Amino acid sequence: MNPHGRRESDPRAQHLLARFTLRFGKITGPVPVDAVARDLLGLFVMESDDIQVSGLLVPDRRYVYLNAREARESEGRRRFTLAHEIGHWVCQCDEGRAGSPEPILCRESDMASRTGGALEREANNFAASLLMPEQGVRQAAADGLDVEAAAELFGVSDIAMEWRYFNLEITDARPGRER
Repeated sequence: MNPHGRRESDPRAQHLLARFTLRFGKITGPVPVDAVARDLLGLFVMESDDIQVSGLLVPDRRYVYLNAREARESEGRRRFTLAHEIGHWVCQCDEGRAGSPEPILCRESDMASRTGGALEREANNFAASLLMPEQGVRQAAADGLDVEAAAELFGVSDIAMEWRYFNLEITDARPGRER
C-alpha cells in the first residue's frame, strides 16, 4: 500500500500475465481470466447455484466454484470473483505448492469491503492487477477514456475500474463517496 492508503499493483499478477502471454501469445481485449485459470493454472472452474458465497476455492482439488446467480447478474463481477479466487490460489496457496490448505470461502461483503481481512484485500488487489494491468489502465486514461469506457474495455464493472483509477492515482475521487 502506498502512503495515501491506495493499493499498488501486485507483481505476482503481472508475472502471471507474462507467463500467459509467453505461452499463449499476446492478449487482445479483456484478460481471458477463464483461460488463465484453466489453461495456465490447471484449475477447474464451475458455477453452482448451491453455494451461498461469491466464490469458493478448494485448493487440494484445484476447484473454483462461482456463485451462478451472481455470475448471471454481471459478467464483470463474475470475472472479478474468478480473478479473486486465482489471487488466493497464487498468493496463499503458492499455486498448490503450499500443501492442502482448507477451502477458502469468499463472501460478497468480504470482497467488496476495503477493510476486510488481509487475505481478502490481497486477493482483491491481485484480481485488480490481473484484470486491469497498470500499464493498460494508464494508457486508457491517457487516451481520455472515462471510468465507464475503461471498464468496458477491460471487461470489469464500473466500480472495479473506479477503484483501479483511484488506487493508481489517476483520479482523486474515492469510490463510494459523494463527488
